[in-house]
Amino acid sequence: MIPEKIRLPILLSALTIALGANPGTAYAAAGDDAGLACPEPSLAPLRARTPDRKSSPVFLKTKEFDAGQGQLAEARGNVELRRADQYLATGILRFDPETETITMPGEVDYEDSVLRISGSSAHYSFLTENGRFSDVDYGLTGSSANGSAAEVVVDAGNHSLLRQLRFTTCPGEKPEWVLTAKELKLNFEEGVGTAKGAKLQFFDIPIIYLPYMTFPIDDRRKSGFLYPFISTANDNGFEISFPYYWNIAPNQDATIKPRYFTERGAMLTGEYRFITRRTGGALNFDYLPVDKRTRELRYHYRFNHDARLSRRWGSRILIDRVSDDRFFQDFSNSLASASRQYLRNKAGITGSGRHWTFSAIADVFQVVDESVSAVNEPYRRLPRLAFGLDRPLGHLGLRLQLDAELVYFDRNVGTTGSRFDMYPRLEWDIGTSWGYMRPSVGYRYTSYQLDWRGLQGDTSPDRGTSIISFDTGLFMEKYRKNGKVQTLEPRLFYLNVPYRDQEDLPDFDSAPFTFGFSQLFHFNRFTGADRQSDANQLTLALTTRSSNQNTGHELWSLSFGQIFYFENQRVMPAFNEPLNDNASPFIAEFVLHPTRHLSSRISAQWDWQNSEIDVAILGITHKAANGRHMGAEYRFRRDSLDQFDIRYYQPINERWKILGRVNYSLQDSDLLAAEAGFAYDSCCWALRVVAKRFLRNRNGDYRDAVYVQLLLKGLTNLGRGTAPLFYDLAD
Repeated sequence: MIPEKIRLPILLSALTIALGANPGTAYAAAGDDAGLACPEPSLAPLRARTPDRKSSPVFLKTKEFDAGQGQLAEARGNVELRRADQYLATGILRFDPETETITMPGEVDYEDSVLRISGSSAHYSFLTENGRFSDVDYGLTGSSANGSAAEVVVDAGNHSLLRQLRFTTCPGEKPEWVLTAKELKLNFEEGVGTAKGAKLQFFDIPIIYLPYMTFPIDDRRKSGFLYPFISTANDNGFEISFPYYWNIAPNQDATIKPRYFTERGAMLTGEYRFITRRTGGALNFDYLPVDKRTRELRYHYRFNHDARLSRRWGSRILIDRVSDDRFFQDFSNSLASASRQYLRNKAGITGSGRHWTFSAIADVFQVVDESVSAVNEPYRRLPRLAFGLDRPLGHLGLRLQLDAELVYFDRNVGTTGSRFDMYPRLEWDIGTSWGYMRPSVGYRYTSYQLDWRGLQGDTSPDRGTSIISFDTGLFMEKYRKNGKVQTLEPRLFYLNVPYRDQEDLPDFDSAPFTFGFSQLFHFNRFTGADRQSDANQLTLALTTRSSNQNTGHELWSLSFGQIFYFENQRVMPAFNEPLNDNASPFIAEFVLHPTRHLSSRISAQWDWQNSEIDVAILGITHKAANGRHMGAEYRFRRDSLDQFDIRYYQPINERWKILGRVNYSLQDSDLLAAEAGFAYDSCCWALRVVAKRFLRNRNGDYRDAVYVQLLLKGLTNLGRGTAPLFYDLAD
């Protein structure tokens, strides 16, 4: 009988995991080449569970077998050993019961549901748990990951030594990339591998050489250097970074990235993360002691901390600061990041119960947009106390609701002071399967304690007004013979708010809402509490949609609506005259899904008074069966926005893809952002090259950058990628 303590499968399993040390990269890569005609996947699929080998019987098949009590047992001729999913084949197998040693002097082949192994000879002692295996070739079952070692030495089962090691995930006799090492030590107790003379070759060209390196061989985290990445841009020059991962404790870690820009100098970037049973947080920072261009200190740091104080209460701290207004313009990688206007810093506590919510938060803002003047900077709120209540009264749908807020506004320029706002209301929700009615009556009261900073004005003004609304709608369905269901959903919303003179009130945080479909059913046209719009108006809206009753897939939907004013609107933003319009702009939105691959959307606001379009959005997306993606969108808002955005991703064949994007402002006759590139995928490596240009400031300066990313599937990522054009693709 053969003892079951065979360490070779364990050893080579750890070896394969060690050399594919980045599992997140490896398995993501395996999903990228779904369209490739590869002989085998880059990595074997993960098994749901390991077979129970210890309780499984061992079957031995051989042509000849000699054994005696206390004597050497020998099996000769086509020796096959099976247990559960394990299979071992050799020409001669000898077992010495006195020394508990197994010897296979000839070729050995082993295979299970994960590994396949072959060697020229093997010798193993179960008494000392030491062994030696010569000329080992190994691979992952059902994958192209494979390698070899001239010699494998197992010491006491928990320590192993491999010499002249080779690993790749490329199929064929001439792999495109190979990782070799002169010596590899595996410590299973500590979960650490140590390699000497490691070299990575890509098309026979050495691209990385590490005389000494350590890495984890299991799921335990390990401190050490990560793979470097590079990039280049027209204003910052060539960039190279060597990240280092620091496993501080089981609940703490950090990534430190020394970076060097040829045009800016040396920068230190880092991230520190921690988590406990009740708290969690992270610190991110960028630190450039001396910028070669500006001769100044440049930095950015962001710290956030969340804590669960009790079952109902929690806290949040967010600190986000930057050294100067141009930091994001100089070091961002996208138009969205470069165009940030301010950073929010806040600290506070939140609580909630069955029918209530409460928050006490203080927040300040750092303006990072040079075009924002001091009089337009956001106010600091020191603090903001908010309370919400939504409590049922009985079982007939009657509810008591309350929104209350107390805020102190502070700023270096302009009026400061406190504001108390309270809006209690009763709402009756009467609902059935075919419709609903929601009458509501409430009273909104707002008062101030102000410091006008030398200007004339009431130091304690207030405002109070009733708010009455009635919201009702119907749900009607029609089932057609072709399996389609069409709905008709009319909705009516009446709002009455008496006019109150508010010219003497300050404007801390109020502005008109961007008019859209949701604004047809809102009780106020303004954000914040400094302005409450007057209203005597009726909203008429209608939605109709068609869907497949078998699959639930919506084929199309059409929504439109308009507000009709019975009285002129008198509460307006500063310096605006009261509106004499009898109706709001007409809003319509049409969404079409004619196939699973094609969808489009059209929405518009039409001004009847001036016979012109105020807002328009036209978009279409298409995803073909061959993987081609196309997206085009046109956005228009009168006097503020007129631009189009076109994105395109095209597989040329199973290996080559091209991509491009153009975002252009017609109003400014200026390019906002553009990128173009290509991607190449093979069975074991991928290359992505993207050239990108985007507007980084209001002066018309552009950033031109090239992102190059080399992916060695099953091993690592080299270089820096860019954000995908379509988030359901890994482009």
